[in-house]
Amino acid sequence: MESSDSHRFAFIPVGSSHFHRISRIVAIGCGFACCGFIALSSLQAQETPVPSPPPINAEIDPGQADLDEAVLKRIDAETNRDLEAVAALIESALAKGLSEENDAFARKMLGSVQLQRGQGLAAAIIRLRGRQQLQAKTEAAEALSEAVKHDPELAEAHMLIAQLNLLPDGDTDQIRKSTTAAIKLYEDNPQEQSKAYLLRAVTHTDVEEKLKDLKSAIEADPKNTGALRERAGALLQKGDVDGAVKDLQAVLELDPTNQQIAQATVQQLVDLDRADEAVELLGKTIAASPSEGLYRLRAILYRMLGKEDDAFADLNKALAMQPRDPISLLQRAEIALGRDDVKSAKRDLKAATDIAPQVEQIDQAIVVRCFIAIEEGRMADAINDMQILIERNPNDTFRQIQLASLYLQDDRPRKAIETLTGVLASEPNNASVLRSRADAYLAVGEHINAIADYEKALSSIDNDDNEENQRILSGILNNLAWVLATSPQDDVRNGERAVELGKRAVELTEEQEAHILSTLAAGYAESGDFENAILWSEKAVEQGAAEDNEQLDQLKKELDSYRRNEPWREKQETEENQLPILAPEDLIDT
Repeated sequence: MESSDSHRFAFIPVGSSHFHRISRIVAIGCGFACCGFIALSSLQAQETPVPSPPPINAEIDPGQADLDEAVLKRIDAETNRDLEAVAALIESALAKGLSEENDAFARKMLGSVQLQRGQGLAAAIIRLRGRQQLQAKTEAAEALSEAVKHDPELAEAHMLIAQLNLLPDGDTDQIRKSTTAAIKLYEDNPQEQSKAYLLRAVTHTDVEEKLKDLKSAIEADPKNTGALRERAGALLQKGDVDGAVKDLQAVLELDPTNQQIAQATVQQLVDLDRADEAVELLGKTIAASPSEGLYRLRAILYRMLGKEDDAFADLNKALAMQPRDPISLLQRAEIALGRDDVKSAKRDLKAATDIAPQVEQIDQAIVVRCFIAIEEGRMADAINDMQILIERNPNDTFRQIQLASLYLQDDRPRKAIETLTGVLASEPNNASVLRSRADAYLAVGEHINAIADYEKALSSIDNDDNEENQRILSGILNNLAWVLATSPQDDVRNGERAVELGKRAVELTEEQEAHILSTLAAGYAESGDFENAILWSEKAVEQGAAEDNEQLDQLKKELDSYRRNEPWREKQETEENQLPILAPEDLIDT
């Protein structure tokens, strides 16, 4: 059964209102039993002899004596056992018989007693465990059932019955029945009626029915944040994202310091690729009540938007408010790595783990440590950390690809192939993984296998508008064209197809990537069109010089080759690194 924070138990303590109601009824007309009780109290207060109560008319009220005793015991009843005794006396009085007036009073009183019992037992459920908890729940349900049986107008009892049925193994139909009764009884109390509508709403599996009750709850009490939150969830389920966000924003307007709601709303906006709106919303929340948590959250959003400087500023504010916040320190360390500031990254990582040593084992800290190792050229340490991350989440394809990339950087291409082959066993058409394995095959000179993977990757995303796939498409086109143009294996080369693929890659990158311009030139050279080969190779050299490309020397050598009417040939063959990878306990301390 669905539930949310807004439906947690809010047990209503028995206050003086119940006693005043009973006293008022007693004072108005419970016969001489009432008079005897009032006189007894009064005389005791004056320390005078207590007269005997008037004689009971056994014919009219045979249960009057038990009722009188129940009234007396009710005042001092504190424990569940005391209340049970009072209830037993009232039930005895009813069984023996009472006048119409006293019968009505007795039933009202019995309902009140059973409500108080139910409230006490329900409150005990929270602190009890196991069999005792189940017993308390059962007894509470029985007491409340008796309460509404004898006094159907006890709205509190109806609501508490509904709340009890929110617990595991509760009865959804009973929740609806009880909340429906409470809704009618609370006609003059809109705030309580709103709570009843909200409680009934969570029982509906039909979204429209749920929204109907939630609308009534909000109309009864526009400040019912629980109903607004619940309606936001129902609207999302229906696909009305704007309506859901509007409700969540309304919650924040009512309670701008509610970080939980702020985070939930932000997450909804992020999921909808509306991070700018999320940043604006957080700005309002921070203005109302600045906190390190909200600054940290906005910093994460700024990073998603590529605004690293703004993120860095927010993290500094978060740390100014809470200098011992390890998560903010780790976030700042990641930004430092992006700025190639390894020294600052190491300092923040150390500070975070000094504050909370257990942080060293969380994923974010391991990622920071891993990339520090990469920057320092300690590839074995980086590989070890990446393996830890993958062991924690074996289905994380992104980390698998990262591990394969680390293997390639550490001259372990066959380990990369092994890793990626494992991923492809479950995701055979994953273009990104196919492209990475093809790159690894190139590194060991297995051009036929590389081409097969590139072709399969290309066919799986060629007509796919997915942004991520479009991002890797130019790389697949370029690498496939390169091997088709430059492989030393005669049966592998295909100049015409290399030119076709190279043109597409150049178009996708708007002639801004030197190595892709170089690939098109190689395709033309393989086709024997050295005029175009020289033309595109010159563009590659020019672009390479402009971007200070690390492969500029090779680009110039390729151009010289084409000027001699010689196509370019390249066979990469990496010698496998045989050094052992350190175990986690042998990692170098960063």
